[in-house]
Amino acid sequence: MSSFFMDSFTQIVLGVSVAHVALNKNVSTKKIVLLGAIVATLPDLDIYIAKIFNDPLTEIEIHRGFSHSIIFFILFGFLLTFLIKKWFIEVSKKQLYITVFLILLTHSLLDIFTTWGTQLLWPFSKKFTLKSVFVIDLFYTVPLLMGVVFGLKNRRKLFTYAGLILSSLYLIWGLVVQQVVKSRVEDQFYTQYASKNIKITVKPTFLNSFLWNVIVQDVEGFYISDYSIFDAKERNFQYFPHQHYLIDNINDTNINRLKEISENQYIITKNKNGLVFNDLRFGLLKNNNDDVQFAFSYQLIPTEYGYTVKELPKDKRDGIQLLKNLWYRIFNI
Repeated sequence: MSSFFMDSFTQIVLGVSVAHVALNKNVSTKKIVLLGAIVATLPDLDIYIAKIFNDPLTEIEIHRGFSHSIIFFILFGFLLTFLIKKWFIEVSKKQLYITVFLILLTHSLLDIFTTWGTQLLWPFSKKFTLKSVFVIDLFYTVPLLMGVVFGLKNRRKLFTYAGLILSSLYLIWGLVVQQVVKSRVEDQFYTQYASKNIKITVKPTFLNSFLWNVIVQDVEGFYISDYSIFDAKERNFQYFPHQHYLIDNINDTNINRLKEISENQYIITKNKNGLVFNDLRFGLLKNNNDDVQFAFSYQLIPTEYGYTVKELPKDKRDGIQLLKNLWYRIFNI
């Protein structure tokens, strides 16, 4: 949940920045901040709507769905403009509508750069994702925050534009580094496994674009590693067989939903309670000899009506240790 609030803070800063450059100079700082912060937060309220269903899969499916789509921005933009126009007498309806629309649109455009897919073209089911920036990244947020703070304080849009430009350049940096890392990892993988037919996914790790998670998929399983842009030595890969045969004969709605949510990047394992569905997209939470747990793993619980799904609990100590390990890995300490 803390990551959700950090992500929301970034979206608020972006929303306020967009509101500042889109509205005219007659609008007060208070109104700019309120409009940008509130409107930028609205799409992510879907996470609370999803909790009504009390189902972890429904929560995942709803998040970044309709509320992050262009059609929602168009329709909701008209409604919101109509509701708040009386508090914005300094601007025309057209300018206010464009501002609201741009705040909502930039929210989703930023989300597309992250690992979690965004259903921008709802009702089409495809979720867009570039996987080039972590959902929380201070290297993106801080320049944006500094720009809009100085911009509002000095009543000069130039500072806010500077923050938007610097943060956008960081997004471009992420895309470039992602391709560089992918190329290097591909070369290293083929030197170790010359005859493999593979698909490579490269994603940034927590809070940075220097250390990247690497998932190499072949027909039998997944090779997982990490790669720092400061690495001088060749990286080794840890192999996880997909073991899909454990569920091949099970035609179950919830299991099929999990397959789609995970983009087929999953493995099946067993614990004392039965089968476990492990979503590989967000990496390993802990990886100590035989004690291995992925960030998102789900217990498959058989019932007379099919399988129910329960997310395996996470230990906060594992998360803290993971952050320490990431810091050491980035700089090869």
